[in-house]
Amino acid sequence: MKKFIYSLSEEELGELLARKPLALEVLQREGNTLVVASYEPLEGLSPERVEEVGEDWKDWKKGFGPVDVDDFVIMPPWKKPVFINPGMAFGTGLHPTTRLCIKLMKEYIGKGDSVLDVGTGSGVLGIVAKLLGAGRVVGIDVSEDAVRECKENAKLNKVDIECRLATPSQIINGFDLIVANLELPIFREELDKLLSLFKKSAIFSGIYREEELDEFLRMLRHRGVKVDKILEEQEWFCVGVGDAGN
Repeated sequence: MKKFIYSLSEEELGELLARKPLALEVLQREGNTLVVASYEPLEGLSPERVEEVGEDWKDWKKGFGPVDVDDFVIMPPWKKPVFINPGMAFGTGLHPTTRLCIKLMKEYIGKGDSVLDVGTGSGVLGIVAKLLGAGRVVGIDVSEDAVRECKENAKLNKVDIECRLATPSQIINGFDLIVANLELPIFREELDKLLSLFKKSAIFSGIYREEELDEFLRMLRHRGVKVDKILEEQEWFCVGVGDAGN
């Protein structure tokens, strides 16, 4: 595999990206000049050099993420963008609980599965569910601002999500998967209802530190619920219930 190396000014790179989305690796930046690499030749440009790439390019591919250049974001085509207009609602993808939920959603969502996002906030988890192949997706929240932002972000990402002003107790029908990124006091009040709503699996997050995790796990054991997975990031925990991949 070959890697094509180019030196471009920010203006040249901006014009290039305006014509066509590209996957570029930024190798170096010196003032207004960026040294970038592409895994295919760029039309109309002569590379400074061409390098042979060994097997380690696969590891690089796993770790390559978006790069900001002025008003542009350089990102590889194998990444799936989620557009979020940051407002008053929780859920930009920056918080560990959101990231943990997404990691488990990738394992738990089957094609066409119905998904209920409890405490949807910005709608980011519902949007990701659709991008992962879910069928019907419903996001509920007790905040009118959150419901409005959920609708706006769903439209921005061109996905169909039902965003409702509702509590779990107002939901009647079950879903293949429920995702609840809440807080422990809410789980104390709503856990029984939440457990009644999922058919295959459930993801619970918003649990902070070992003390809260221990209490939450006791709540599940008391109800005879088997835990499938537990993920942790920066002392935040995410608990998966049910079977992944069904």
